[in-house]
Amino acid sequence: MKTSTNDLNNIQRLVLDILNVERNHSIPDTERHENVVEHSYSVAILCWKIYEATHPPLNSEKILKYSLSHDMVERGLNKDTNTYAGADERKLKKIREADEFKKISKEFENFDDLVSTISNYENMVDEETLFVWSVDKMQGIILGSIDSWKPYKAYGVTHEQFRAKGEEFLSKCSPYLKDIFIELHTKSCEVYYDQPEK
Repeated sequence: MKTSTNDLNNIQRLVLDILNVERNHSIPDTERHENVVEHSYSVAILCWKIYEATHPPLNSEKILKYSLSHDMVERGLNKDTNTYAGADERKLKKIREADEFKKISKEFENFDDLVSTISNYENMVDEETLFVWSVDKMQGIILGSIDSWKPYKAYGVTHEQFRAKGEEFLSKCSPYLKDIFIELHTKSCEVYYDQPEK
């Protein structure tokens, strides 16, 4: 199928749209928040690094495609929903993302690979999606640590909440990332800003 200039313009507009969606984490040493494009690129690079270091029996092309497109359904949001938000807010996020996926599916019906990649990630259909989901959770922790836990302080996340959320992530983590995630979680809890009294 021939690609038109209009097709290229449309995909560039989608990237520009998600560039405007702020995440909760900030860029260290600045007051600027990370956006979805920066986050997705970070997840892709982390996936690539971990894949090369561990050589899991997974498809690297699928992993990179999932990592680059996994948050495109957040288009149109002013800001991403915090991981520590309540159940109602998280449920509303899922509804909004499902609506956005319908729009993307219609807009990019001639870009089948993008639409099916987003759909597969949303439905967690294979081990590659779980790998990317796990790295996505790790990226937030890594960036928060580099930023002296600033976004966690701002949201008032306690050590107990942080530890519990990490254990929740671990319970769902890709088996190919379990050891890495355990090490990250353990070290992060040790340096987290809100240390429990001994």
